[in-house]
Amino acid sequence: MLRYALLRLGLFAVVLLVLYALGGRGVLLVAVAALLSLPLSLLLLRRQRDEMSRDVDERVQRRAQARAAGDPSRVDPDAAAEDAEDERRRQDPPA
Repeated sequence: MLRYALLRLGLFAVVLLVLYALGGRGVLLVAVAALLSLPLSLLLLRRQRDEMSRDVDERVQRRAQARAAGDPSRVDPDAAAEDAEDERRRQDPPA
C-alpha cells in the first residue's frame, strides 16, 4: 500500500512541476495538478493498484478466517485482554 501511495504522490509532484514550469501558480496550480494526476494514476498505476487491492483482500480474508475460527488474538491483539476485563467486571459488579 505504501508503494502505491508513494507512486501516486510522485505522479502528483511530476504533474505539479510540469504545470509550474508552464506558468501555473498558487492554489489553482495545486488543484489542477490534483485533478490531472487522478486520471493519470488510474491509467498509469493500474498494476500497482491491482497488487495493492489483492494485498488488502488477503488481509481481510485472513481476519475473517481468524474470526470464524474463534481466535481473537489474530483478529485484534488486545481482544484477549478486553475479554478478560469484561469477564472480571461481570463477576465483580460495582457496588
